[in-house]
This record gives sequence, C-alpha cells and structure tokens, in this order.
Amino acid sequence: MNVNAPLTGIRNAFYRQDITANNVANINTKGYKQINVVNETLKGGGVKGRAEVSRAPANHNGNNVNLVEQAVNQINNVNQERANVNVLRAQNEMIGSLIDIKA
Repeated sequence: MNVNAPLTGIRNAFYRQDITANNVANINTKGYKQINVVNETLKGGGVKGRAEVSRAPANHNGNNVNLVEQAVNQINNVNQERANVNVLRAQNEMIGSLIDIKA
C-alpha cells in the first residue's frame, strides 16, 4: 500500500492552488503571462505538477489570464485535494483493520 501517492496528490493540489491564486492576483498586470500546471505521473505512484507559461494571446488587460479558467481550476484543485484526503483516510482505515486482524 503506497501512502505516498495520495500525499503527493495533496501537495500537488496545494501547488496548483498557489499558481491559480497568483494568476488571479495578476489579472490586471499588463504583460503578465498566465502560468498553467501540467501534472506528471511519478515513477512508483503519485503526481507532481510542473509550471508552464501559457502561450495564449493577450486579452484586453494586456495579459493572458482567463478568469473563468482560473475559477474552474480552483474548484478542481479543491476536489483533487479532497479526493486524495479520502484515499489517505481509506488507506489508514485498511491499515488499522489489518493491525486488528493480526493482533
């Protein structure tokens, strides 16, 4: 049982949320380029995010931040964190059950 996988998922969700918050904070910064996070699967399980500068064209604010996209990202980040917490919780319960059986 690999408890590392959900932990990396939780860490990745927080990282993605930080990037999303930074994009939203710069929504009126002329010349700012939106950062996107690309997930990469880790060998042995888990996930890690890699930041990538968006190549989308600039909007009327002089940057390329898409507020709708950022709102969707925030919802997805919260859901990713919750899902990984639930996996971690289920693994913890299974380990507890195994200990009870062996004891």
